[in-house]
Amino acid sequence: MLPALHLNALSQPVHMQLPIKLAHNYYPGKGPVILFCGGFNSNRNGNKAMALQSWALKNQHAYLRYDYQGHGESPSDFADCTISTWLSDVLTVIDALDPPSNVVLVGSSMGGWLSLLAARLRPERVAGLLLIACAADMTDYYPARFTDLPQKLDDKGRLYYSVPNEYDDQVPYRITQTLLDDGAKHKLLNAAISISAPVRLIHGIDDDVVPWERSQAVIQQLETQYCSLSLIKHGDHRLSKPHELRFIENQLAELLQDCRD
Repeated sequence: MLPALHLNALSQPVHMQLPIKLAHNYYPGKGPVILFCGGFNSNRNGNKAMALQSWALKNQHAYLRYDYQGHGESPSDFADCTISTWLSDVLTVIDALDPPSNVVLVGSSMGGWLSLLAARLRPERVAGLLLIACAADMTDYYPARFTDLPQKLDDKGRLYYSVPNEYDDQVPYRITQTLLDDGAKHKLLNAAISISAPVRLIHGIDDDVVPWERSQAVIQQLETQYCSLSLIKHGDHRLSKPHELRFIENQLAELLQDCRD
C-alpha cells in the first residue's frame, strides 16, 4: 500500500508500465487504489470519472481511470473487441500496479459487470466494489432490443447491429454478433456470484437503458453478506447530476471505511 502523500504531489499523474497500450491517468496516494471502470463506448473523461478523481485527490486516495481497448484514446478497433477483451483490460491494470495494491473497483454500467467478473478472478486484490447502474449480463438482454434492426456486414465481413446512440457523439453503436456470443460466456446471474468483499450498488429508478431490477438481481446472487442497493428517485442511467455525484462520493467514502474495518 502506498503511503499518504501531500495533495500537491497527488495532483501529478504517474505513468504505468502496461503490457498492452491503454490510455490512463494514475494518481498515487492512500490505498486501496480506487479503480474506475467506465461504461460501454464511454471514456475515462466522463463526468463520474472526473468527479471521483477530484474527490480522491481531495482525500489523498490513490485513483486510476483508463480507457478500454477500442474506447477513448486507447488503440484497437471497437468492433474487434468483446467482453473478454475488456475484462482482460481490467485485470491487466490491476496486475500492473507497482507495488501490488488492493483496489476498490468503481464500475459504471458495463464497467459494473466487468468489475464483478474481475473480483471473482482476483479475490485477493479486490477490497470492495461500488457498482453504478450495473449492466450485468447486458449482452443477454440486448438481442430483444434489436428485433426491428437488420444485421449488416462491415468491411471486414463481420455481422453487426447499428444501434441508435442517445449519448455523447450520437454515433450509432456497432454491436457485433461476436460480442453477443462472447458475452454469453461471462453470464453471472444464472448462479451464485462468489464474491466475499463488500459491494454497494446504486441505480436510478428512471434508468431506461439498464433497468434497476438488474442491480436487484445482482444483490440476490451475491454471496457476500456485505452488500446494499440504493435507488435514486428520478435518476437516469448516467447519474451525473450534482446531487447524484455527491451521493456516489458518499457511498464510496463509506465503502472505503468498510474495507478498512
